[in-house]
Amino acid sequence: MRGPEILARTMSEGSRRGRGPQPWQYHSRSDSHSKLACWTLLFDLLVECDALRRAAECGALGFGINHVMIGPINKTLDLVVTLVPPGRSGAARTTFRDLADRLHVVLDDDDLRLLDELPSVEQDHADDVSEVAIAVEAKACMTEHIKSLPRLHAEILATGYLARKAAPRCITVSYNLVNAAPSFVTPSSAGKLNKHTQPGDARKVAEMIRTAVPTVSDARDYGYDVVGVTVVDCRNDGSPVRIVHDPSMAPAKTDRTHYERMIRSLCSEFRARFGR
Repeated sequence: MRGPEILARTMSEGSRRGRGPQPWQYHSRSDSHSKLACWTLLFDLLVECDALRRAAECGALGFGINHVMIGPINKTLDLVVTLVPPGRSGAARTTFRDLADRLHVVLDDDDLRLLDELPSVEQDHADDVSEVAIAVEAKACMTEHIKSLPRLHAEILATGYLARKAAPRCITVSYNLVNAAPSFVTPSSAGKLNKHTQPGDARKVAEMIRTAVPTVSDARDYGYDVVGVTVVDCRNDGSPVRIVHDPSMAPAKTDRTHYERMIRSLCSEFRARFGR
């Protein structure tokens, strides 16, 4: 699967984020990393999942970025995949391919070939009434790992609960980026250099996500259907971002939070609920 490498390649290209003129690979006040993570996830889903691709070929699949789910408390989700009702307005819409250009996703020749072979998927308008089939929240823990754990856990739990209340039939996904770099330049603190204790810091966050984020087997009302983790080495100093596979920090291939298992589990859930 190509998503993590596309993510690392694109994050390596710094861009202006926040108020200052300096380019950053990651900025906590920007949602660029969340949008990018969601784009790469959906790219792999469309390439790998036959049921999802068939729905797209029939014109029955849409998507939304920063989509507001209406429920007890309205919640903005990073990505939703929707089931398009028949006869939807033919007004001009952003396509999944267009979004790659807008996000400046860095694709190699093989990525572009696969993207060109995919059926077109169009973005929902704000006033469209489409059923949410997949709801994805993308989180990142890039520095101050231990300090961030309680907030990260609370935000993941709240999102899963609100998404489930808003669309009880949807597949809920928690996709998380964890930084394994030994240091990190913080844009919000005038370029302060934070030192990390690795592999311990990254491992504690990945382990919290694996053990403390509930799944539907643990809690049907607010557990997630699918949980995944990608571990990156992002120093935020202009050096290349890379994907980390070291099992002392990253999920093993046998772990349910491993990226490829996340994609395959998501495909299985979609096929079971919406594939007919």
